[in-house]
Amino acid sequence: TRRSSDLVLHSIHSLVQEGLIGAVLTGLMVLLFLRDWRSALIVVINIPISLLAACFALWLTGQNVNIMTLGGLALAVGILIDEATVTVENIHSYLAKGTPLSLSVLNATRETTLPRFLAMLCILAVFLPALFMTGPAKALFTPLALSVGFSMAASYILSSTLVPILSIWFMRGHEGEIQDASFYARLRARYGQLL
Repeated sequence: TRRSSDLVLHSIHSLVQEGLIGAVLTGLMVLLFLRDWRSALIVVINIPISLLAACFALWLTGQNVNIMTLGGLALAVGILIDEATVTVENIHSYLAKGTPLSLSVLNATRETTLPRFLAMLCILAVFLPALFMTGPAKALFTPLALSVGFSMAASYILSSTLVPILSIWFMRGHEGEIQDASFYARLRARYGQLL
């Protein structure tokens, strides 16, 4: 049991490390392309809350903290970032057109709800067969599939609820600073001229 607990502690450390790396890289990416630290903060906040929600759901379903559940959470970190990023980027697109903040948030969230949901279902479809396994394979892969599924569902729900709320809170009064002069927009314009 000493060896098992060392492995679990190492896995928890690895999960925290992966989460921090994912949060920092995502924040930098959002900062690079959208040039808005508030948007980067909104996306980064989504990561730990999604993981905590997944841990709560795992606890509700009677799953233990083990290498497979922690591995599933670590695997999901890279995937769950996309939900919030897509929502925030679409909010920026509306704001760059001069749409008021509340209407931008509402339209951007509505517009991305179905595509984000379908993307989540495609990812979950990969892990669905693990729920129908039997024997030792079921004991190994069901916790992994559940942890990925719960974290993806949490990220989707948060991107449809918390991200729009945080966007209104953090961006209120700063709408004029958000324009289509971001690095990505300038790069796109130059590429269009080149073509």
